Amino acid sequence: MERVDDGLKLRELLRNLFDFEMREIVTTRMLPLIYRLAVIAMGALVLLGIASAFIQSFWLGLVWLVFGPIVFLILVVVVRVFLEFVMAVFRMLVFIEILDRRTSAIEGHTEEVVQDLPRIKFWKLNLGKRQNDC
Repeated sequence: MERVDDGLKLRELLRNLFDFEMREIVTTRMLPLIYRLAVIAMGALVLLGIASAFIQSFWLGLVWLVFGPIVFLILVVVVRVFLEFVMAVFRMLVFIEILDRRTSAIEGHTEEVVQDLPRIKFWKLNLGKRQNDC
């Protein structure tokens, strides 16, 4: 059952990915895959760097062996922060769309509320005091 759901999700993702009218946002669904591929690529690059360093010099290889994992962790943190930033931007987009729909839904009803409210003129009093103080 779970394999069928994964197959449907993959098919829907691919369909939306090649939708040239861009009716669906697929970036947020692709972020886990992008993160996995980035971690694998960075791990492979660090391992390649270690191997290359050992080929060039034993001491350089030891330096890469010590600092390679640190470089890997730094790169993973940078990619993770960037992808979380992207996710936050898209979440803000969703909240803005929801807010826009809600404000559009109440747009015609605000005139009734405004007519029922009494006129408040306290700002005119404060403005007059500030002009006299100057």
